[in-house]
Amino acid sequence: MGRRALLAPVLVFALSPLVAGSGVGAGSGVGADSDLSLARLVDTATTTRSITTDTLDPPASLAAVGGLTAALTWTATVDSYATGYQVQRATVSGGPYSLVSTVTPRTTVSTTDAPVASGTYYYVLQSYFQGWTSATSNQASAVVTLAQTSTGFKACTAASNAADTGGDGNGYETTPANGCVLDGSVATDANSGTNTTVACANAGKDRHRYWDFSLGVPASVLSVAGIQLRTNVGLNNTTGTTQMCAELSWNGGTTWTAAKSLALTATAITPYTFGAANDAWGRTWTGSELANGSFRVRLTDVTNQTTKNFRLDAVSVQVTYTP
Repeated sequence: MGRRALLAPVLVFALSPLVAGSGVGAGSGVGADSDLSLARLVDTATTTRSITTDTLDPPASLAAVGGLTAALTWTATVDSYATGYQVQRATVSGGPYSLVSTVTPRTTVSTTDAPVASGTYYYVLQSYFQGWTSATSNQASAVVTLAQTSTGFKACTAASNAADTGGDGNGYETTPANGCVLDGSVATDANSGTNTTVACANAGKDRHRYWDFSLGVPASVLSVAGIQLRTNVGLNNTTGTTQMCAELSWNGGTTWTAAKSLALTATAITPYTFGAANDAWGRTWTGSELANGSFRVRLTDVTNQTTKNFRLDAVSVQVTYTP
């Protein structure tokens, strides 16, 4: 910023006498013997001062690298009197920008920014000195991807279950709400199904759906890496071929993922886990699709023995995602 100095010129008055009668007539009302004087202005200033101005320059060559944070680098402003820099961030190219931090001193040429959610962020910098700021620098962008997090296994709400079509048409007909609480009390599907076909999609197999897992995945989630479904199941015997099939819905049960199946091998209540932390069940999920109003689990009991009893102690879901 420029300094200004100005010295006013000095004005001096000099009197110069005029000779009587020098062009002043007798009718002028002035006596012939009178002296007249005229004032002359003379500028006697011998020193001048120039006015200079300066524009506060922004930093140059702003660059950004993404990751768990945004790493910003730049070339310092050429104005040595600048205090530092204001870091501004936007979620869309071109702004509007919000001030997220200030960086001092002027010689600093890097900083990091840690947004609270994953996404693409856009940055500009301004130099500042006291109450003055420069124009903005060039814009730089960075993709911030926060570390993955997990919901932990969440059980369904006891009242949020219903038999689905197929087989006997009654799913887990005995105390189905017990399928939402891991406490030793079980929901029972007795004499499951109406035929001996071993296939998840067969219409002769008993089905039941559960929901309201209260997973708490943010609607703004950047990506869902995987969904794990855990069922705790026991059988009345281990003869024959027995499977449990699982499907997930993202629209209240209108549409389902392809089924996953696991062989059931124990009479005691045993945990079986479908999917993995890096298995999204063949689709891309949004946070809102994992909310209680949208997300559903459907279990299908498959056996080649129509006298088989399935005992379900709990159904729980875990989601691994990037915020």
